Amino acid sequence: MAGGGGGGESGEPDFQIAPMIDVLLVLLIFFMSITSAEVLKVDKNIKLPISANAKKRDPEMSKHEVAINVRWLPAEKRAVLLVDDREYPNIEELVPHLKAKKAADEKLRAIVRGDALLPAIEVQRVMNLVGEAGIADISFASSNK
Repeated sequence: MAGGGGGGESGEPDFQIAPMIDVLLVLLIFFMSITSAEVLKVDKNIKLPISANAKKRDPEMSKHEVAINVRWLPAEKRAVLLVDDREYPNIEELVPHLKAKKAADEKLRAIVRGDALLPAIEVQRVMNLVGEAGIADISFASSNK
């Protein structure tokens, strides 16, 4: 007797694992591509200052952020700026880059990720550069651990 859509003698459908693996791989690739873009903004050599009142960032605003990583080199007593995986030895070169980003996104805000040992004068210099680029929304990254 011919039966339709079944799988085997008992009348129960067979479990197809190949489509499930396809869906799983698509999801894996999707989440890997999202997280890799976020990880590129973070400099692992920077130890953020600790603040008990640190809040998680708004995921909606993360689309409109530019991370400015400011690493302190104590041996040389100088700061190194990294934005979008590019180091700026001369920090004045950062202004045109930030202006271009601001022109492309009106909601752009700057997240300053400064090292815990970074002197306040270096933070002030970065804030002045961000202001020269026309970005009025500045936030500072900290850790709560």
